[in-house]
Amino acid sequence: MPLALATPLRQLTGRKTVVVSCSIQSAPSTALISHHHVASHPRPALFQHHQQLSNSNKRVFSLQKSSVRAPSVAVQGLRSALRGLMSTGPVTVKEVEEARDSWIAAVKKGSVDDTVALYDPDVGKLLGTVDLDDVRTGKDKIREYFVGFLQTSYDTVVPDFPATISEGDIQQLGPGVVAYSGYYRFDLSKNGAGKVANAKFTYIYKRGRDGKLKILLHNSGFTPAGAVAK
Repeated sequence: MPLALATPLRQLTGRKTVVVSCSIQSAPSTALISHHHVASHPRPALFQHHQQLSNSNKRVFSLQKSSVRAPSVAVQGLRSALRGLMSTGPVTVKEVEEARDSWIAAVKKGSVDDTVALYDPDVGKLLGTVDLDDVRTGKDKIREYFVGFLQTSYDTVVPDFPATISEGDIQQLGPGVVAYSGYYRFDLSKNGAGKVANAKFTYIYKRGRDGKLKILLHNSGFTPAGAVAK
């Protein structure tokens, strides 16, 4: 005689409950288990919670990655903005002095490369002291002049500028652009003979994005005193 046992079993699987009933027969001692309510089982609550934590960790990690990149981008943008401001502000007397001194040092050394590097390589213009009617534009033409002036025509060239530069010696022409004008002399020697060339000059400088002044225009010409033997 079969013994019928209906025992409801409840398993916590989120919100749904599975009820299992068993029918046990004495012979042939087999148990038949049938599900009265099996539906599509949702994932256990503990698993769902673990997945939520995992997703949350992914979002946090993603935010951490983006927050690491953000300062780098911000710093780069700030640096670019500062370079832009530096290149467009008024040019100071100190900047002009440094640009002038760099030119003096390069010419005294007789270095064509160092001298040409001080001019804007594309739009720099030179009206040389000993040129006749040629306006030299660009580094190649400017190089030609200084090869002749520093290496061919003279053994040594020593520029003599005014000792100081005042605000009255410069003119602000625009954002990061300034003109510097005055009178200078050159102590020139060739094969032991020397002379002094008296000239006037105008330099127009433009500040680059690296903060350094480049020569846009250099106009140099003899004064009435001209060149005299020493």
